[in-house]
Amino acid sequence: MTMLFGRPAEPERAVVRTDLDETCPACGSTAVQGYPLLEVTGWCLVARCADCLHVLRREASPTPFGFSYVPYSVHLRR
Repeated sequence: MTMLFGRPAEPERAVVRTDLDETCPACGSTAVQGYPLLEVTGWCLVARCADCLHVLRREASPTPFGFSYVPYSVHLRR
């Protein structure tokens, strides 16, 4: 049996967060980070303050795995 993704070597998975040169409008902190995020509506790129968790922006993004992701929420809309 072939697996699409093998078992990870690390005990925990973590996403790489990139420090952005921006200031949070909510708290004034400069600890703003960008990273990909999988939400109910699909993949997006997020810029979020690491101190107060304020979301500066959220942009739709293609999947990082190269295949189409159909979010579960699509099946809930009628």
